[in-house]
Amino acid sequence: MNETAPTRQARIKQKSAARRERSKQETRQAILEAAIQMFQREGYEGFSLRQVAENIGYTPTTIYLYFKDKDDLLFAVCSQGFTEFTQALQHAYDTHPDPGERLNALAWAYLEFGLSHPLHYQMMFMQRSEWVLRASDSKNEVQNSNSYTIQLNAVVEAMKAGVIRLGDPVETTNLLWSGIHGIVSLALNMKGVIPKWDETEVRQLVGQYTEMMARGLRP
Repeated sequence: MNETAPTRQARIKQKSAARRERSKQETRQAILEAAIQMFQREGYEGFSLRQVAENIGYTPTTIYLYFKDKDDLLFAVCSQGFTEFTQALQHAYDTHPDPGERLNALAWAYLEFGLSHPLHYQMMFMQRSEWVLRASDSKNEVQNSNSYTIQLNAVVEAMKAGVIRLGDPVETTNLLWSGIHGIVSLALNMKGVIPKWDETEVRQLVGQYTEMMARGLRP
């Protein structure tokens, strides 16, 4: 009897600890989901911890138990964006075995993410671009499988296959990245300022860009 009592007590403690951990994770996720909704609605300038707390019926003090400040919570919001972005690029990579088609698919996946997540994109790659390195070092992106590495690998494979000319793969990746980033950035910031920048015309421009890069990089 005495031998089984500690074991039973240990099981009870384990179950209690597991319940507390689940509750903590559920609370953190509720905070994060409310923050994502507010960020998508209000953007960076209108985002505040107090309003997030009010939206889910918590006190600001509760928020600070899970996130140390506004930046920490915003980074968590953007971390989900980095994860979705990486997953979109990985899907494009995996579903297009042809090296040339893969480069085009990555450009289109990049564009679609930017157009469908405009606030995330601006925060991730324009307003707080230093978070890219922080996201790559976090558990949200598997080592050697971040968004840049996916594109770099695609360039290396295209060079090996003779689809594009041999050269420094990092320089070529930077060239391709900077072009599509420029188009997405202008699409998000200059709509209504520069003529012919609605989504239909932006997609046409990306089609022209990928064709131009294919010709320019041809061996």
